[in-house]
Amino acid sequence: MYRWFKRGWLQKVGYGVYRLASFPFLGAISDMAAILAEVGEDSYLYGESVLSIMRLCPTRPYMAFVASPARIRKKVPHGVIVVKGKKGYAPFYHDGLPCQRPDDAIRSCMHTVDNQRLMEAVDEAERQGIFTVSEADGLRREVANA
Repeated sequence: MYRWFKRGWLQKVGYGVYRLASFPFLGAISDMAAILAEVGEDSYLYGESVLSIMRLCPTRPYMAFVASPARIRKKVPHGVIVVKGKKGYAPFYHDGLPCQRPDDAIRSCMHTVDNQRLMEAVDEAERQGIFTVSEADGLRREVANA
């Protein structure tokens, strides 16, 4: 690994986390995968980060929200907010990344993201086929009542 790093074939992303330099850069997906690897096992994307990675609505690109059911003892990178995750939570996978389910992500953002943006996120998720019409209607009512 040291030789690969010295030759420029590997890029250091964080403590113990490396990325192949020759592999095509995947943007936010690659960055989020590196953040999840640094936070630890059983961690998954949470809230605004899920809405961003699924392109449901614009969110703060400089912040990454990660949920972890285990206690985090190491220092996380700047801009990463770790929240307490549920034990035994079965994450939704998007592009190979474990994420909070989209309906749970929208519910968790109700007090931090504008309601109009959340309505747009529900509409976009319905267009993408993530939600059925009845699920989308139920979420719209929850967002309107929040």
